[in-house]
Amino acid sequence: MRVSHHSDAGDILPDKTILVVDDDPNVGLLISAVLKKYDYTVVTLYSGTEVLGFLQTKKPDLILLDLKMPDLDGYALCKRVRENPDTRDIPIIILSGVSEVDAKVSTIELGADDFITKPFDVRELRARVNRIIKRKTSDTALNPLTSLPGSPAIEEEVHKRLAAGDNFAFLYVDADNFKSYNDVYGYAKGDEVIKHISALLAREARKHAPKNYFIGHIGGDDFVLILGVQEAEKTAKAVTEEFDRTIPSFYTEADRKRGFITTADRKNKTTDFQIMSLTVGIIIPKGIRHYGKIVQTAAELKHYAKTLSGRRGSIYIRDRRL
Repeated sequence: MRVSHHSDAGDILPDKTILVVDDDPNVGLLISAVLKKYDYTVVTLYSGTEVLGFLQTKKPDLILLDLKMPDLDGYALCKRVRENPDTRDIPIIILSGVSEVDAKVSTIELGADDFITKPFDVRELRARVNRIIKRKTSDTALNPLTSLPGSPAIEEEVHKRLAAGDNFAFLYVDADNFKSYNDVYGYAKGDEVIKHISALLAREARKHAPKNYFIGHIGGDDFVLILGVQEAEKTAKAVTEEFDRTIPSFYTEADRKRGFITTADRKNKTTDFQIMSLTVGIIIPKGIRHYGKIVQTAAELKHYAKTLSGRRGSIYIRDRRL
């Protein structure tokens, strides 16, 4: 339940969920009372095990985390959150009665965003929560529609893996006939399709490569999925098959039966466009040391796959030249 009160406009960040993790119920009650006044939704949990279960199905906007808990302490929990591709971008503020510099340094090294020593001033807590959530909300590296990392973060991830000598696969995912769908059904429905693709990629990557994937959203209907070489083709197969199974539900019954929609193409000529599909290009960048070359290879592969004659439905194709 969220309790709304009037507040300064700069304080209100609606529809944001804060997860409070502390084995002392009084701390949870205090923080909940403070933050609910400013239109936050607050969820309180009391153990690390509860948190891991919660994060399997829900993603809060920020975690307030106590260091000392009975089963899984804050250090271990922070490490687990940062290691999981689904949760590693959630901001974490450590709340602790421990004020030693070593504790602060250790948690920051584990990926915490801030450290507040108990007892804390509630105004300071609110200010720090606001600051971190606003920073995350306005982060230009995240796509505003899907909240996935954008081009700068994708390039950084590729460079990091290249520098480490990792053997990885770079999957370029593009929706076919998306523009025509947008023209006929409108941008709101188009946004639903984009979010559907984002969720589909996350679900299948989590299933096939749970500890080693990265999903980025270049923009529009273009996505990147990075994962291990061994998981690449089976993940691409699952993504394309599931997309073909689910995408018809985004069309009217009449359009589903026809198998196409009719609208003007880029040259303003009336054209029939098939039900949307995905083109997935798989690049294993052996011998390639530059991000630009990987992207260029992906674009060439995507163009080739899109122009295959007699093609119907989604397709994934691996570059055999490398």
